[in-house]
Amino acid sequence: MRVSVRNRTDCPETDTFEGAVNRKMNVFRNEVSGDDSSHDASMPCLLFVDDDCDIQVAARLLFQRRGMRMLSAYNAPEALTLLASHPVDLVLLDLNYTKGARTGAEGLALLKDMLVLRQDLPVLVVTGHSGVSIAVEAMRAGATDFVMKPWNNDRLVSLVNSVLEKYSRNHFSDADPVLIATSQAMKQIVREADRIATTRASVVISGPSGVGKALLARRIHALSSDEGAVQVFSAEDCLDLPEAGGVWICRDIEALSSTLQRRLTDRLEESVPPRVIALSSQGSVALSARLHPKLMLHLGMVTLTIPPLRERPEDVPALTSHFLHYFSVRHGLPEPECDVARITALQAEAWPQNVRELRAAVERAVIMGEWQMASDKTASHTTESQTLRDTERSLVEAALHRNSFNVTKAARELGLTRPALYRRMVRYGL
Repeated sequence: MRVSVRNRTDCPETDTFEGAVNRKMNVFRNEVSGDDSSHDASMPCLLFVDDDCDIQVAARLLFQRRGMRMLSAYNAPEALTLLASHPVDLVLLDLNYTKGARTGAEGLALLKDMLVLRQDLPVLVVTGHSGVSIAVEAMRAGATDFVMKPWNNDRLVSLVNSVLEKYSRNHFSDADPVLIATSQAMKQIVREADRIATTRASVVISGPSGVGKALLARRIHALSSDEGAVQVFSAEDCLDLPEAGGVWICRDIEALSSTLQRRLTDRLEESVPPRVIALSSQGSVALSARLHPKLMLHLGMVTLTIPPLRERPEDVPALTSHFLHYFSVRHGLPEPECDVARITALQAEAWPQNVRELRAAVERAVIMGEWQMASDKTASHTTESQTLRDTERSLVEAALHRNSFNVTKAARELGLTRPALYRRMVRYGL
């Protein structure tokens, strides 16, 4: 298999708008190119998450000389995609990725997301500004150990080898169960899900087909204290309820027959009831009309509603970037070009099947080597195409509106400095 992903060896200029877009669209700049033979399967695979380019280069050279392969991620979305796409044996995790950040909150949130994907994943926290106290907090949250910056090379390699010896290698499956949440709407839903995950409360997750209801349900279970296996069943095909308790993920809860609704209500009233995570494409009003009021009283204690993809276009760039890398690795093919204009076009799509449809469109683009979408055919008959200047202006204006014209937040979202954003606001009369 041949995979071609550019290797990042230096920091791009922050003040370059095109560079900022390229960093968002082509985020995986790792040495994973070449034949399979270029990487011995016996070589441990490390993932280093740190926004400092110099540290990444130094660490890569250090571990390569010790016979280890290292992937580089510069922020949380890159880290999650690489973890889902490659057989990572150990993660080295810095805790701050935004310039000036000191609290370690970004790294702690990423640690939680990574352990949702791989509960047995060894994570070594690499901390400098955040200090020992935040590293200890990370260990309480599931990290294996920590090392302080600047590190001693021999001691760091010794610690990595020691941890690798204690953990089994390459617990990796060919799947991409990553819940991408970059829009404020999705971040809020994830926060609410994480809050109730540690309880025993049943929950309804609603939203149109393909938005990621099952992914959110699996996240809730992964973050819960339930040790037993989760039981997943579809109400449409269900002839009876599971025998054992534990956690039940029920798809299309509105399709349960009246008899099974009564039985489920009885089970939920037992002294040790199962925890039910009910998935539905119906809204709360329609669902209440289909389910028995007593059952709805049990299930509707907490309701999480995931909006359709067209209502959260901010998630499209991160989702596209994730799927591009995942499918390029999976199929052994290079990523097709995905520039600003392409992302703008993807954000403008209706996506009737939501994330599932975007996923299929990206996989098709990787396989065919080019984008094949209905909007492209329509655009080919248009006499006047949108220029790069128009695209830049629309992206800047959209970022400002999303952040209520908070220049600092908008600049951070676009990957620009505040002065660089101010210059563009003046240029476009914003």
